[in-house]
Amino acid sequence: MLRMAERAEFDRMLRAARERAAACGMVPSSDVFEPAVLAMLVDVNSRLTALETRGDEDD
Repeated sequence: MLRMAERAEFDRMLRAARERAAACGMVPSSDVFEPAVLAMLVDVNSRLTALETRGDEDD
């Protein structure tokens, strides 16, 4: 069972996978889990890049 804060983050990752469902469907893979995890990683990387960019602007 996830804690409330963890549940919110897990839901965010699931939303990211759903938002990229069309792209996930184009990945040649017999495993449906792999494209979903890749979509989640793309979302995490996008958020991290945005934070880094915002941090660079503050300097």
